[in-house]
Amino acid sequence: MTTLVVCIKRRHGMSAAEFSTYWRDVHAPLLGACTDFTRHLISYVQHHFVDRASPVAAMFGVSGDYDGVAVLTFRNAEALAQAFVEPRYLADIRPDEPNFVDLTSSLSFVTEPHVVISPPADLFSIAGKVAVVTGGAKGVGAMISTALVDAGARVLIVARGGTESEAFAAALAQRGSCTLLSHDLSTMDGVRAAAEAVQSHTDKVHILVNNAGTFTAAPIEALAADQWDREVALNLRAPFFLVQTLLPQLKAAAGAGDPARVINIGSIAALWAKSSMAYAYSATKGGVHQLTRALASDLTRQGITVNAIAPGFFPSDMTTGFFDAVPGLKEQMIEGIPAHRLGSPDDIGGTVIFLASRAGAYLSGAILPVEGGLWSA
Repeated sequence: MTTLVVCIKRRHGMSAAEFSTYWRDVHAPLLGACTDFTRHLISYVQHHFVDRASPVAAMFGVSGDYDGVAVLTFRNAEALAQAFVEPRYLADIRPDEPNFVDLTSSLSFVTEPHVVISPPADLFSIAGKVAVVTGGAKGVGAMISTALVDAGARVLIVARGGTESEAFAAALAQRGSCTLLSHDLSTMDGVRAAAEAVQSHTDKVHILVNNAGTFTAAPIEALAADQWDREVALNLRAPFFLVQTLLPQLKAAAGAGDPARVINIGSIAALWAKSSMAYAYSATKGGVHQLTRALASDLTRQGITVNAIAPGFFPSDMTTGFFDAVPGLKEQMIEGIPAHRLGSPDDIGGTVIFLASRAGAYLSGAILPVEGGLWSA
């Protein structure tokens, strides 16, 4: 978190009562309604100095020369910087500030908090953590990236790039901290290059989400060896070697009671016996589930938990192609899901945040089905 403290002096000609009323009843609601600005905030508190010689005024170092203090807590330094260049802030809030702030006499300063007595822990907070999300610009990966950015994490997306990925990452960067690293994880050279790119951006990785994957379906007689090898390389080989190459950064992020997290994205296809002719896909996702358990057995004692999510059917290019190939399949599938719907961004994003936060710190080696009861109920 990053805290901005603004010491405010009312403009000339405004009485103390007018200042208090305007600040509380006009400016605060105006700022609160500016979602462009407030989505970067954790909190905004106004302190009006009725007694300008009060100890509170002295505590802030204003020596009674100011009429109030505004304390704004942002998710991180990047969020603070972005908030003050948002279009609606520049159009609505900034023009209003001279109405009550003597901009030539007021001052502000930024501080990082030094915790002396902690408030009750937010079990689901991941603010300030660094997250790497592979395949994080499309489908389920994009849902995960969005949830992590909105929760205050600094997100590094590893994806193949292209205009769609670049546009997605740029849009997400307007909401928080997001950087696109363009690499192809289907080759070992690509895995090594991606790891080096991550290492150039950060010395700690608190959360690694191995989501990148590919899917094909074909009759037994039609499945080609190169299709099989491509799915094994991206779906199963890349997750292991990313953990291997980023292990120093994961260990560096591990803290007492707050381990680093590896979250592998498996699939319901690895849980049930229905082939759907996705032989390589279901086999590699089964491998991801077992790899999760094996890594957890070694890494948990090193301060890194390893868990997997097995999603059911979520809106994505993969499921759209699957449903389009068989008319009526989508409706049939939804009818068979006890929850009577496809998964939503909140469903997958919330599960990742649970696993990545203090709430999930004691869980390792688990395979969590997130599928509306389709397999588990």
